[in-house]
Amino acid sequence: MILIGLTRAFRNIPGVDLINVARLNLLKLAPGGHVGRFVIWTQSAFEQLNALYGTWKKKAVLKKGYNLPMPKMTNTDLSRLFKCQEIRSVLRPPRKEIKRSIKKLNPLRNTRAMLKLNPYAAVLKRKAILSAAKLKLMRAVEAAKKGEGKLTPLQKRHLKMLERRKEQIKKAKAEKAERLKKEKESGEAGKKKKKGPTPRRKPVPVDKKGKPIKKKVTKKSKPDLGKPKTTKASTTDKPKKPEPAKTEKPKQEQAPKK
Repeated sequence: MILIGLTRAFRNIPGVDLINVARLNLLKLAPGGHVGRFVIWTQSAFEQLNALYGTWKKKAVLKKGYNLPMPKMTNTDLSRLFKCQEIRSVLRPPRKEIKRSIKKLNPLRNTRAMLKLNPYAAVLKRKAILSAAKLKLMRAVEAAKKGEGKLTPLQKRHLKMLERRKEQIKKAKAEKAERLKKEKESGEAGKKKKKGPTPRRKPVPVDKKGKPIKKKVTKKSKPDLGKPKTTKASTTDKPKKPEPAKTEKPKQEQAPKK
């Protein structure tokens, strides 16, 4: 009866919520997760908390196998823990390298990706477009001949261009045939010699810096098989020049002194 009287007394007051102890709601006690709401407990509700949730020494009575969780952290100052040298020494250094992922393109939809894989794809694609345009033009011409439709001015211009191109190709072929015939008659075709493949050069040896290594050239003396060996005479064996003979002058006899 007391609970019914309390609920009826406070239910019409704005900003006041009533909760049963067995059905506590965190959104009512701390809306938005911010603690600081004014809570008034009745004596009976406060005494029933130990039976509902138990203590750190005893298990709960009303709940099977439930006990209050033990606190794991002794120090709740997180900023001090982050700046602690003991923890920083164990942690790995921060990764400052930025790895950017490359987007893989589908070559069947992206032409640039296809050209990287197959450069000849551009030629095939252009050939397919031209063949499709040509087939469309030929169908339009056949329909115009049957009287089912008319050609557009663009299609007429395209037909004239194709006819002009065919005439130019025929003319070029005829000129080439005449030129070959004249060359055969004059014999100029037989005089032309086929040039052979150019000889390959030997690779030049290069040092570590990229400069070419110069080879030392040594001249080899050819042995003379037919000629007899001649030895150079030393300075002592050279023949001395004949010295000119010394001519002594006759001494004049002195006259006797008187």
